[in-house]
Amino acid sequence: MTAMNCTHCNTEIPEGASFCPQCGTPLVNKPIFPPYVQNQPSTGQYNFLIGCACILGALSLIAMFIGLTLFNAWNGSGGFGSSCCGTAVSTAAEPIIVGTDFNLYGKTLDDEDFDWESLREKYVLVKFTSTWCGPCKGEIPGMLEAYEKYHDKGLEIVSVYIWEHGDSVAKVKKFVESEKLPWIIVSESLTAKSGAQSQGDTFGIKGVPTMLLVNKEGKVLVTDTRGERLKQELKKLFDESDSDTNAD
Repeated sequence: MTAMNCTHCNTEIPEGASFCPQCGTPLVNKPIFPPYVQNQPSTGQYNFLIGCACILGALSLIAMFIGLTLFNAWNGSGGFGSSCCGTAVSTAAEPIIVGTDFNLYGKTLDDEDFDWESLREKYVLVKFTSTWCGPCKGEIPGMLEAYEKYHDKGLEIVSVYIWEHGDSVAKVKKFVESEKLPWIIVSESLTAKSGAQSQGDTFGIKGVPTMLLVNKEGKVLVTDTRGERLKQELKKLFDESDSDTNAD
């Protein structure tokens, strides 16, 4: 068999070889790698490995993106179909707006029907919340302060626990006991078991905590009543109205 020399570096090619042992040029009619360039450190084998690494890297990024998307979907609702704190996603209804009639329903932690009509003639602070949500827990001290100060003057608080994971009823009961919450607790999980639509879907809740004030006629008075704004709104409703009454 006649010996062959490499067309690029003129090195003699051993019998049966597929690549030049000197420069790595493949022995095919049409090169599958870039032509060899003198003094360039890369070889055909090196370029092949780089190509494989790029492909594997792209596949890894795609897999990571899919994994994060699925995790966010699961983490928001306790299962697939909805997406920290405070950012789970529900898409079934329009956002709550001021002035609309608000008719809350559901099951309490004792699996009893929640009676929204019994709260007429009271101002009601409604909080959509979750036990796993840090900002939700951060609102509790201010809510306890408001309840102690204004409950006897006509304020009621209702916490609706949504998007819980696992044994949600037991989890919420344990959380309520540990935080010593004195107000009404409604369970989305028990509501769903009764056959009713979940409150998160009905009211189009986009994230937790979602807090709003409802007036004595059952209409939404203020949305996004958190932190300092909650204090200001309750002060206008109760402290300033007391001052006006005393002045008269």
